[in-house]
Amino acid sequence: MSAAATAAAPAPAAPPGPPTLDGVIGELVRVLRALDRDDLVNRATAAGARLHRPSTIVCVVGEFKQGKSSLVNGLLGAEVCPVDDDLATSAITLVRFGEHPSAVVRRRVDDQPVAEQIPPEELDGWVSEVGNPGNHKQVERVDITAPSAILRQGLTLVDTPGMGGLGAGHAAATLAFLPFADGLIFVSDASAELSAPEVAFLRRAVELCPTVLFAQTKTDLYPEWERIVDINRGHLVRAGVDIPLVAVSSVLRSEALARRDRRLNALSRFPELIDSLGTGIVQPAKATAEERSKADIRGITGLVRSALDDEKRLLADPTAVSRATAELERAAQRLEHLRGPAAKWSAVVGDRVTDLSNEVSYRFRSGMRTISRVMDELVEDLRTGEQWDDMVREMQAQVADEVTNVFVALEEGRAAIHHEVATLLQDEHLVLLPSGPGRRQDTVDVAELWQGKALDSADARGGKQKLMGGLTGLRGAQGGVVMFGMMGQFLPAAAATLMASNPVLLGAGALFGGLQLSEDRKRKVAMRRQSARQQVRQFLDDVQFEVTNETSQLVRDMQRDMRDEFGDRLAELQRTYTDTAQRAQQTASQTQEQARRRSAEIDATVAVLDQVSALAGGGAPAPGPRGRGSR
Repeated sequence: MSAAATAAAPAPAAPPGPPTLDGVIGELVRVLRALDRDDLVNRATAAGARLHRPSTIVCVVGEFKQGKSSLVNGLLGAEVCPVDDDLATSAITLVRFGEHPSAVVRRRVDDQPVAEQIPPEELDGWVSEVGNPGNHKQVERVDITAPSAILRQGLTLVDTPGMGGLGAGHAAATLAFLPFADGLIFVSDASAELSAPEVAFLRRAVELCPTVLFAQTKTDLYPEWERIVDINRGHLVRAGVDIPLVAVSSVLRSEALARRDRRLNALSRFPELIDSLGTGIVQPAKATAEERSKADIRGITGLVRSALDDEKRLLADPTAVSRATAELERAAQRLEHLRGPAAKWSAVVGDRVTDLSNEVSYRFRSGMRTISRVMDELVEDLRTGEQWDDMVREMQAQVADEVTNVFVALEEGRAAIHHEVATLLQDEHLVLLPSGPGRRQDTVDVAELWQGKALDSADARGGKQKLMGGLTGLRGAQGGVVMFGMMGQFLPAAAATLMASNPVLLGAGALFGGLQLSEDRKRKVAMRRQSARQQVRQFLDDVQFEVTNETSQLVRDMQRDMRDEFGDRLAELQRTYTDTAQRAQQTASQTQEQARRRSAEIDATVAVLDQVSALAGGGAPAPGPRGRGSR
């Protein structure tokens, strides 16, 4: 061979890498389409999408003017949230990935929910105290999409209003939401050390949220920031709060991105914060989403493979076709009954959800009544404004706990109902094929076809999150965002919102300030105590009204979603039986050569399914007789 020819010869191709689950899901979809199983194609496609973009919710929390919005912009690498020395965020802002920037304002007009698309450049007129003083526009939250790389992986950042001393209702409501978030970034600037309320908030937050990060901001403004960081580390150690602390500068980050200066970017310390965000929050959420996807894939491959195995057995033993066809048709008819409204499992879902709703509602009303009774007793001994402030803070913390308990109980109840219905269907003993020589009699393992997230039996933090251990399946899901929608009534520090500006707070400093129980003031104090009781009752009534409305909707959605889920799985089973019965009938008229070719096609398809199953953690099924639904 000439030198020229040698030079022109292409380089040897790099050996292909090992197959990945993401890659073989495409092969699975191809197989399902070839089998005309569009119902399973949709399920497999959704599992693949979940691998690419798991939903992860991270809440950004802190006092007013601590640099939360600047921090969010620094993480996104773009000016998305309005930032200005004279601006203070007054509404919740949810930032998700989108190919193009957009903004939707969700607010109330004449007490009706309204969603309005607005130009992103007009955001400051809706989410700031300057543009929307006292939240007179009744904004509940703003949804923003941005084409940011950090959001592309499914991350949702929640920029919250300042919490006004962390003793107001805002802090209590934020704590009530944290069990439903995947992570929290607590923001405090380097102008001063952590206050006692901030440390108390963090101590409670680490018990409620899987991962908490502490971002010390504005290091570019304060030369003594390193000393403040050391002091804050000491505060956290003494409080028993073990969380990562990263000191960052949003200004340096912005300049670094504008100049494309890596050295300046390193000085901003945002790469360190992003790494902590990825390893501590995003990766665990992705792992959870991956397990859910693998479970779905295992269910699909097991269902399809068992049907193909049955078809291949019938190809090898045509004398069993008529008997097998009859059994398959009876199984399909049985499933048709189970899909109907008169099926026992459907009634169980309705009854159990109703019982759950009643029980949760009763416990919530009881808890709120207890809080009201205790507050009435405390008001009788009320003497000073300082006492009133302490009472209000404690009351709001207790209310936040009651709200949290409602949603935790709903999630625990949903999981229990889900398990009960799966067990009930598993006990239906749907026999697919009759027992015969060399074949055992199997029943449908329905539980394998659902991949509902079970409650965690052990605490991920060694016992520190006992109350929240069962919420892993809900974190990052749509339920988390729904909860934030409800919190539009609680979180914003604006005059029209529930917790942050209820008369209980507006009158907190002045209602009893300076008053002492002298003889000539007893009547005035009695009047103000009566006013305090009325404000407490109004506050508790407002909370109960909002939470009851929200839980009613969630319960309806729960019942509908559960029926749809189980109905879809039963439909998939029924379709599998029907298709197998049809192929069994076709087998009787096939020639030996046609049967041989079909058997080879099945072997090739099963090989693909085994590879997918192995990568999904199910392992390749062992050869030999197996019933549909066995694994």
